[in-house]
Amino acid sequence: MTGTVKLIHDEDALSLLKDCALFRGMTAEDIRKCMDCCGAECTTYHKDEMIFTEDMTPSRLAILVTGTVRTGRDSIDGRRTIMTTFDQTGEIFGEVVLFLGKKQYGYFALAGEDTKIAFIPHYFMTNTCERNCGHHTQLISNMLTILARSAYSLNNRLEILSCQTLRQKIGKMLLLNCEGNYSRKLIMTREEMAQTLNVARPSLSRELMKMSKEGLIRVEGRKISVADVQALEALF
Repeated sequence: MTGTVKLIHDEDALSLLKDCALFRGMTAEDIRKCMDCCGAECTTYHKDEMIFTEDMTPSRLAILVTGTVRTGRDSIDGRRTIMTTFDQTGEIFGEVVLFLGKKQYGYFALAGEDTKIAFIPHYFMTNTCERNCGHHTQLISNMLTILARSAYSLNNRLEILSCQTLRQKIGKMLLLNCEGNYSRKLIMTREEMAQTLNVARPSLSRELMKMSKEGLIRVEGRKISVADVQALEALF
């Protein structure tokens, strides 16, 4: 871990987070007051360094400032499964188990590259301060919206993993990713995609090649997009 500072002292981080969904509808001064009031911190991590482990107790809301975060689980036999990859400034992770009051995360989060994370104490997200300030209330309201979106995302993942065949899983993943915009590309390495779908990488590569040759999808390196919407939808 390369160091931790108070978030209000990190001007670059505050500037990057101003467009975060958690701070929607708030001015730069509102954000600064919130972060000062709760004692939010900003911590940097090296590539492959753990941000939290499976057995740690959730106590803070984590917000990605810069870099990449991967969440996942390690099986008893040492096999690693990646559940989600976060690479956009302002993305929040670990929030579900935090607000459920779980004793442990049940999964890990690690830095995919040199990464900076902002942390807000849990208590600040569940109670307004003594001053009952409007920006604090707005913060909590925004958090409720984010939690609703997280539930939607988890439902999408369940849809993907419940598919019976690998082809169906790939098709469902692409259709959900494009959200109606079929030119939108899914950007993932083969290893990340295999871990997300919980399948062997060689099997995934073979199936992607077959689907590409059959004209169902387009594969351009790490970029994968829908080529034939009707054919993918017919898989289900």
